[in-house]
Amino acid sequence: MPKGQPYYETEGTGINWGVAKTNVARREGVDENQVVYIGNVKIEKSSSSSGSPDLDIDGTLGMVGLIAAACLLYAFTPWILMLLGGAAATWVSEKITGQSIEEYNERDDDQGHGKAAIVLAAALILGGTGFVQGNALKKGFDAPSDTPVQVSPKN
Repeated sequence: MPKGQPYYETEGTGINWGVAKTNVARREGVDENQVVYIGNVKIEKSSSSSGSPDLDIDGTLGMVGLIAAACLLYAFTPWILMLLGGAAATWVSEKITGQSIEEYNERDDDQGHGKAAIVLAAALILGGTGFVQGNALKKGFDAPSDTPVQVSPKN
Protein backbone atom coordinates (compact mmCIF):
# COMPACT_ATOMS: atom_id res chain seq x y z
CA MET A 1 0.00 0.00 0.00
CA PRO A 2 1.40 3.43 -0.87
CA LYS A 3 2.54 5.42 2.16
CA GLY A 4 0.25 8.13 3.47
CA GLN A 5 -2.88 6.71 1.84
CA PRO A 6 -5.45 4.83 3.91
CA TYR A 7 -6.49 2.84 0.88
CA TYR A 8 -6.06 2.64 -2.84
CA GLU A 9 -8.11 1.15 -5.63
CA THR A 10 -7.25 -1.96 -7.53
CA GLU A 11 -9.12 -4.57 -9.49
CA GLY A 12 -9.37 -8.23 -8.74
CA THR A 13 -10.83 -11.18 -10.54
CA GLY A 14 -12.09 -14.48 -9.32
CA ILE A 15 -14.98 -16.88 -9.55
CA ASN A 16 -16.63 -15.09 -6.60
CA TRP A 17 -15.84 -12.36 -4.07
CA GLY A 18 -13.96 -14.69 -1.73
CA VAL A 19 -11.60 -15.88 -4.46
CA ALA A 20 -11.13 -12.35 -5.81
CA LYS A 21 -10.34 -11.11 -2.30
CA THR A 22 -7.70 -13.83 -1.85
CA ASN A 23 -6.19 -13.09 -5.26
CA VAL A 24 -5.96 -9.33 -4.55
CA ALA A 25 -4.43 -9.92 -1.09
CA ARG A 26 -1.75 -12.21 -2.53
CA ARG A 27 -0.99 -9.90 -5.43
CA GLU A 28 -0.81 -6.74 -3.30
CA GLY A 29 1.06 -8.38 -0.43
CA VAL A 30 -1.50 -7.51 2.26
CA ASP A 31 -3.63 -9.45 4.71
CA GLU A 32 -7.07 -10.53 3.45
CA ASN A 33 -8.67 -8.55 6.29
CA GLN A 34 -7.30 -5.36 4.75
CA VAL A 35 -9.01 -5.94 1.42
CA VAL A 36 -12.37 -4.18 1.28
CA TYR A 37 -14.85 -4.41 -1.55
CA ILE A 38 -16.13 -1.08 -2.84
CA GLY A 39 -18.01 -0.92 -6.10
CA ASN A 40 -20.27 -2.90 -8.34
CA VAL A 41 -20.21 -6.50 -9.36
CA LYS A 42 -19.82 -6.96 -13.07
CA ILE A 43 -21.77 -9.96 -14.23
CA GLU A 44 -20.64 -11.35 -17.51
CA LYS A 45 -22.96 -13.62 -19.39
CA SER A 46 -21.63 -15.95 -21.98
CA SER A 47 -22.82 -15.23 -25.46
CA SER A 48 -24.63 -18.01 -27.19
CA SER A 49 -24.33 -18.58 -30.90
CA SER A 50 -28.08 -18.76 -31.42
CA GLY A 51 -28.66 -15.36 -29.86
CA SER A 52 -31.17 -16.67 -27.33
CA PRO A 53 -30.78 -15.60 -23.70
CA ASP A 54 -29.14 -17.98 -21.25
CA LEU A 55 -31.50 -19.95 -19.04
CA ASP A 56 -30.75 -20.90 -15.48
CA ILE A 57 -31.37 -24.63 -15.79
CA ASP A 58 -30.83 -25.39 -12.09
CA GLY A 59 -33.38 -22.81 -10.99
CA THR A 60 -35.87 -23.89 -13.64
CA LEU A 61 -35.56 -27.57 -12.75
CA GLY A 62 -35.83 -26.75 -9.07
CA MET A 63 -39.02 -24.78 -9.64
CA VAL A 64 -40.51 -27.53 -11.83
CA GLY A 65 -39.61 -30.09 -9.15
CA LEU A 66 -41.20 -27.98 -6.42
CA ILE A 67 -44.40 -27.54 -8.43
CA ALA A 68 -44.48 -31.25 -9.24
CA ALA A 69 -44.03 -32.15 -5.56
CA ALA A 70 -46.85 -29.78 -4.57
CA CYS A 71 -49.15 -31.29 -7.23
CA LEU A 72 -48.32 -34.82 -6.06
CA LEU A 73 -48.91 -33.84 -2.44
CA TYR A 74 -52.28 -32.36 -3.40
CA ALA A 75 -53.30 -35.34 -5.54
CA PHE A 76 -52.15 -38.04 -3.12
CA THR A 77 -52.64 -36.39 0.28
CA PRO A 78 -54.60 -39.32 1.81
CA TRP A 79 -52.07 -41.87 0.63
CA ILE A 80 -49.08 -39.84 1.78
CA LEU A 81 -50.57 -39.31 5.26
CA MET A 82 -51.49 -43.02 5.41
CA LEU A 83 -47.89 -43.95 4.61
CA LEU A 84 -46.50 -41.47 7.16
CA GLY A 85 -48.94 -42.59 9.86
CA GLY A 86 -48.24 -46.28 9.28
CA ALA A 87 -44.48 -45.75 9.23
CA ALA A 88 -44.55 -43.65 12.40
CA ALA A 89 -46.74 -46.20 14.19
CA THR A 90 -44.48 -49.06 13.12
CA TRP A 91 -41.38 -47.25 14.34
CA VAL A 92 -42.91 -46.31 17.71
CA SER A 93 -44.47 -49.73 18.34
CA GLU A 94 -41.22 -51.50 17.45
CA LYS A 95 -39.45 -49.35 20.05
CA ILE A 96 -42.15 -50.06 22.65
CA THR A 97 -42.33 -53.82 22.07
CA GLY A 98 -38.59 -54.25 21.56
CA GLN A 99 -39.12 -56.40 18.49
CA SER A 100 -38.83 -55.31 14.89
CA ILE A 101 -40.58 -56.85 11.90
CA GLU A 102 -37.23 -58.21 10.67
CA GLU A 103 -36.59 -59.91 14.00
CA TYR A 104 -40.05 -61.49 13.89
CA ASN A 105 -39.45 -62.81 10.36
CA GLU A 106 -36.09 -64.31 11.34
CA ARG A 107 -37.43 -66.19 14.39
CA ASP A 108 -37.60 -69.97 14.15
CA ASP A 109 -39.51 -70.51 17.40
CA ASP A 110 -43.22 -70.00 17.79
CA GLN A 111 -42.97 -66.84 19.88
CA GLY A 112 -43.29 -63.12 19.32
CA HIS A 113 -46.72 -63.25 17.68
CA GLY A 114 -48.23 -60.86 20.23
CA LYS A 115 -45.53 -58.24 19.69
CA ALA A 116 -45.87 -58.55 15.92
CA ALA A 117 -49.65 -58.18 16.23
CA ILE A 118 -49.18 -54.99 18.25
CA VAL A 119 -46.88 -53.54 15.59
CA LEU A 120 -49.29 -54.53 12.80
CA ALA A 121 -52.36 -53.18 14.62
CA ALA A 122 -50.67 -49.86 15.38
CA ALA A 123 -49.57 -49.49 11.76
CA LEU A 124 -53.08 -50.28 10.47
CA ILE A 125 -54.82 -47.98 12.94
CA LEU A 126 -52.55 -44.97 12.47
CA GLY A 127 -52.26 -45.57 8.73
CA GLY A 128 -56.05 -45.69 8.45
CA THR A 129 -56.37 -42.57 10.57
CA GLY A 130 -53.84 -40.84 8.34
CA PHE A 131 -55.84 -41.80 5.26
CA VAL A 132 -59.12 -40.54 6.73
CA GLN A 133 -57.56 -37.26 7.88
CA GLY A 134 -55.80 -36.85 4.52
CA ASN A 135 -59.09 -37.40 2.72
CA ALA A 136 -60.79 -34.78 4.91
CA LEU A 137 -57.90 -32.39 4.26
CA LYS A 138 -58.14 -32.97 0.51
CA LYS A 139 -61.88 -32.29 0.59
CA GLY A 140 -61.06 -29.07 2.41
CA PHE A 141 -58.71 -28.14 -0.45
CA ASP A 142 -61.47 -28.83 -2.97
CA ALA A 143 -64.19 -26.90 -1.11
CA PRO A 144 -65.32 -23.64 -2.68
CA SER A 145 -63.65 -20.67 -1.05
CA ASP A 146 -66.52 -18.21 -1.32
CA THR A 147 -69.87 -18.46 0.44
CA PRO A 148 -73.00 -17.79 -1.58
CA VAL A 149 -74.94 -14.74 -0.41
CA GLN A 150 -78.59 -14.05 -1.10
CA VAL A 151 -79.47 -10.47 -1.88
CA SER A 152 -83.09 -9.36 -1.84
CA PRO A 153 -84.06 -6.46 -4.08
CA LYS A 154 -85.12 -3.17 -2.44
CA ASN A 155 -88.77 -2.30 -2.74
